[in-house]
Amino acid sequence: SDIGFRVCETAIQVYGGYGYCSEYPLEQFLRDEKIASIYEGTNGIQALDLVGRKLGLNKGAYFMGLIGEMNSVVARHKDNPELKDLAGDVEAAVNTLADVSLFFANSAKAGKFLIPLSNAYPFLMMMGKVVSAWLLLWEAGLAKEKLSTICSEKGVDPSDKAALSGLIKENKDAAFYSGKVASAKYFIKNVLPEVDAAAKAIKSEDLSVMEIAEESFAV
Repeated sequence: SDIGFRVCETAIQVYGGYGYCSEYPLEQFLRDEKIASIYEGTNGIQALDLVGRKLGLNKGAYFMGLIGEMNSVVARHKDNPELKDLAGDVEAAVNTLADVSLFFANSAKAGKFLIPLSNAYPFLMMMGKVVSAWLLLWEAGLAKEKLSTICSEKGVDPSDKAALSGLIKENKDAAFYSGKVASAKYFIKNVLPEVDAAAKAIKSEDLSVMEIAEESFAV
């Protein structure tokens, strides 16, 4: 829901001044989308619920089950020459997510409850990016299979970039599946790396957000 708001914000920016005007629908889209991160508990509350309750459900079995589901998709594509690079990136991100969840558990056991609580929202966003990358990789695998079938039916060699480009221009299904692969690659290569930065920040154990004096906010 936060990313949806930012997508609308970017759309307004693309339009420039026109996007800010009510003659175009984007400013209303932006306002409409904002409610998604507020109702049924703001995203900050949802993050606290994720870290404080859901990660530990059934002694963490549900979360580890999700990790297993993601790793199964990674394993399916690690030997695919066209997707193994992306699969490797997703695998690393999944491992980072699992590692941070364990870090939270150990912090709580040591009585450092403020570490998982103050980093609940960054973890929520981290998990969202990892899950999105997992699903995009899964879609890319299916799309590759469909695109290969279309190429075979049309007598096009997928390794021939010029021929493939021509097929994509003429065939809507080929264009759709090619777009799925491109979207997965973009997200995994350009957005997913943010997971590493978030993990580094969380593990720094910085609690300056809690240590600042109330009086300092007025300065």
